[in-house]
Amino acid sequence: MKYPTTEEASFVRETLDRVIAKNGIDRFHYDLLNPFMHEVQLLVSVGKTKAVKTFNELFHELGVLPEDKRLGIGDGWDYCAIWANDDGSTYGATFNAPSAKDFKEGDEEYKFTVKAIFAEQAAEAEAEEAEMLALVEGVKTGKLKSKSHDGYLVLKGEFYDAIESGKKKVEYRDFTEYNLKRTIGITTIRFNRGYTKSAKQMQWDVEKIVLLDGEDNESDPFNVPDGFWPIAIAIHLGKRIA
Repeated sequence: MKYPTTEEASFVRETLDRVIAKNGIDRFHYDLLNPFMHEVQLLVSVGKTKAVKTFNELFHELGVLPEDKRLGIGDGWDYCAIWANDDGSTYGATFNAPSAKDFKEGDEEYKFTVKAIFAEQAAEAEAEEAEMLALVEGVKTGKLKSKSHDGYLVLKGEFYDAIESGKKKVEYRDFTEYNLKRTIGITTIRFNRGYTKSAKQMQWDVEKIVLLDGEDNESDPFNVPDGFWPIAIAIHLGKRIA
């Protein structure tokens, strides 16, 4: 594998130090994630505007981002990206060593680049979408539905008690083939309080079953619109039967 030269490593670090100092930033964290991928983190106290400006200047001076391009928080290019830390404490930049721009898919070094990570994420997202669409199609065609109109679910005690008391009127399940086969098409549902043989049970009418996306928008399971991405099944309860 063609590792970066000492001169290239020095160029990256010297450029980083110069750009950071130029923008009046006195604290930052630098790390080398692999032989070709670098990471810099700035405290959020620096401010979003200054962090974005600093990172873009760094990318341009290193030559890993075209001069006519500019990234914001959450944006990525083939060889660099800017992101916000999940815990809200830092803004980060991930970027390749300049020589990595010459790597192509199939090269041994390619797997160490930001571009390869983006490609992997895109492939995973494509696979997830294909799986979701297959499940939606399974519901539409009737292949994925309960064999009985009376559903059955086991609940933890706290959730069972909340439904029994009337405080909880909707039961949720992840949008999976297993759960679709247990919920779609049911008109009544029995709940079991835990897995013991002597556990309490109750039965309810099902008012409706809808699919939910990540923003809690609802969709009829049998008529999912284009662009709707289900992540959960919501079972709305009517009256208690027994």
